[in-house]
Amino acid sequence: MRDDSGRKVIDKLRRIIEKNEQKLTYFQNRLKQAEFIDLPNQRLIGTATGHADSYTDQLAVLQIQLRELERLYGGSVKLRTTEERDLRRIWGWTNEPALRDRLGTEFVPFQAYVDNWHGWLTDEDTHPFSIDLPSTELAGFMLIRHTDKDRKIVTLEFIVVRPDCRYHGYGTEAVQQAIDLAFEHLGVDAFRLQVGIDNYSAFLCFERCGLECIDQGHYGNLECYHMEMRREVWEGVRSDESIVERDDRETPEASDPDAIGGESNPYLTAKLLAPLKELVSDR
Repeated sequence: MRDDSGRKVIDKLRRIIEKNEQKLTYFQNRLKQAEFIDLPNQRLIGTATGHADSYTDQLAVLQIQLRELERLYGGSVKLRTTEERDLRRIWGWTNEPALRDRLGTEFVPFQAYVDNWHGWLTDEDTHPFSIDLPSTELAGFMLIRHTDKDRKIVTLEFIVVRPDCRYHGYGTEAVQQAIDLAFEHLGVDAFRLQVGIDNYSAFLCFERCGLECIDQGHYGNLECYHMEMRREVWEGVRSDESIVERDDRETPEASDPDAIGGESNPYLTAKLLAPLKELVSDR
């Protein structure tokens, strides 16, 4: 199957997800409205609850399918230097009340955020990165900087992923790329970060990236875990990965009669895409 055909399926799947998200929001809003009614219709509440649960479950399945297709056809997320056109959206994500409460940070006016960005670009020890999806859509932001005088340690100061892209692995991929960049291109000996002790999902994300908890303390007003990866650990992981990749290349691949379009594709077969083709054709 050609790449453009796969991307068409991805685009259709994204549109289906968007429609399901709109319908889920509709039923969630009906449930919120019912909270302010003295004698709400319990039958309508039950129906709305059932629809909301159904769309929530369906969205979870669709998001998993979309993620797999994006990996197969679009690759992983990409890091690039943050540009001024990104700032308005990033500023909105970083100033979400729930996120500020979790991080213990104050509201930052937009112009102050722009001034910070100019400062980051002129500081050789600071690296602001926008996180792009394989489709080149902006999905998040991270800031890493050297935190020792010898420039041998970098710290992930901040990372945010836009709300609809959370819990799909994008943040994990972005952190893994930042780790590789730090060791390969910045030549550091250690990659560090702090994460709030109640931010369990972020802690698991960083653990999956190979970071280890080395201490517990305070970062400003936030009680947090201090996590780290050393160069020797990173080199060991990369060495193990290269051995696996070499073994995969040396293993002869059997011809697959299910390959789409008559082309050899060891990852994506007709059996995998068949349910998705049926799904998008029915919408």
